[in-house]
Amino acid sequence: MTRSLGIIGVGLIGGSIGLAARESGWDEIVGVDAPEVLEEASSLGAIDRASTLKEIRGVNLVVLAAPISKIKELLSELSPTDALITDVASTKTAIVGEAESHELRFVGGHPMAGSQLAGVSNAKADLFRGARYFLTPTENTDPDAYREISAFVRDFGAMPTAVEPEKHDLLMAAVSHLPHLMAAALLKVAADISPEALSFAGSSFRDLTRVGSSNPELWSDILAENAPALGEALGAFAGAMAQLGSEVQDKQSMAKRFDEAREAYDALGGILIERSGENLDLAIPVENRPGVFSEVTTLMGSNTINILDLYVRHSNTERAALVLTLDAGDAEKARKLLRDTGFRAEILG
Repeated sequence: MTRSLGIIGVGLIGGSIGLAARESGWDEIVGVDAPEVLEEASSLGAIDRASTLKEIRGVNLVVLAAPISKIKELLSELSPTDALITDVASTKTAIVGEAESHELRFVGGHPMAGSQLAGVSNAKADLFRGARYFLTPTENTDPDAYREISAFVRDFGAMPTAVEPEKHDLLMAAVSHLPHLMAAALLKVAADISPEALSFAGSSFRDLTRVGSSNPELWSDILAENAPALGEALGAFAGAMAQLGSEVQDKQSMAKRFDEAREAYDALGGILIERSGENLDLAIPVENRPGVFSEVTTLMGSNTINILDLYVRHSNTERAALVLTLDAGDAEKARKLLRDTGFRAEILG
């Protein structure tokens, strides 16, 4: 029996799903997006050909990977259809409700995977391997539909995790969306205190505010879609900050707060960069010249070393340090490769 997959929005996530599905044995993969995007996606093997919303209703499975603000409109436009539908949006409650209002066979999804690089040109078949992949069934979800989507993401090497849509949105508000607002607020506070403040910022401030440079259009969409849950998280955060502010002169109380914070941080396991040794930061001093970052990242990629994260630590306008977060098992190999090609590299920690 022929299995056909339709992807609406063939960017980094949609393109990676297409590549992963091809490796999983799907017979036909079609895409809906701008013509130039579809042309590139086809040349990379992420899709077989371009399609239309009208035609895509006839495939077995539709993945909505368009911008989050477009998902509800797309669900309305796809109805009626017998196709099984899922999405990859980072908020779920309103989207699941929209799908149920049209009586679609739908299972909400949200892969906890991505890259600092956007677009189908950066899509990878293994992007989801080892990643948690939230699925958000409700009491109205067809059990067979859930099993199909769960098997679909397992084929990519992802770990499906069922959670209610409302709980998912509150979780994302706390661990993803709130930190972006915090970064914007911290940067504004520092800049308002003194125009020179940011030039004196150390690595801890840069780590806390790195997400402040995220795509403005993307994140304004996400935050708007998750406004109810984010409001709840903001209220809890404001309360916590007020409590800390009232205790700041009590050294014993503050020490206890930091002990509690450290215990919570240690409980994250390998999710964040921490002292377990699972991940390490490698700092590479570089000159500020065109192409230097791509030299480093290409060297890593060509030697099958996965970059989990990266950021730039500036010292002045002429020099900087490119900091790569790598699996601990790759760090020594990476350092030797870099030194052999003329770069200095030091493991931080």
